[in-house]
Amino acid sequence: MEEKKPTLEQVLQMMAENLGEEPRPMVLMSKVLPGWIPRQAQERKFVFDLPNIPAKYKHLIMIAVAAAVSSHLCTETFIKIAKRSGVGKEEIGEAIIAARFALASTVFAAATEGLEYLTREKEGAG
Repeated sequence: MEEKKPTLEQVLQMMAENLGEEPRPMVLMSKVLPGWIPRQAQERKFVFDLPNIPAKYKHLIMIAVAAAVSSHLCTETFIKIAKRSGVGKEEIGEAIIAARFALASTVFAAATEGLEYLTREKEGAG
């Protein structure tokens, strides 16, 4: 027997229930490319069904990544979903601090070639 797939409206309703409010970007995308919305929901389910990382950590990872890439709306959305799933505000705060540290640390990696140049220049000048 074939499993009945939820309608677009049902998927948007499930998203709204998960978020606690209308998922505005998904509602707008549903007017542009409605076929994407069920796929977005399937991909979320796929990620949360993966067995090795607990859901709480997945929520924290998503918050940290959204904050690190400066996506204000996604950061807020992931925070709301995490809170509704039982993740504590201190845990969320630590995830944001960890993201800040990781992002700040990338400055050193980005400057490696320049630092190597400066190091060689100094060694050669002696």
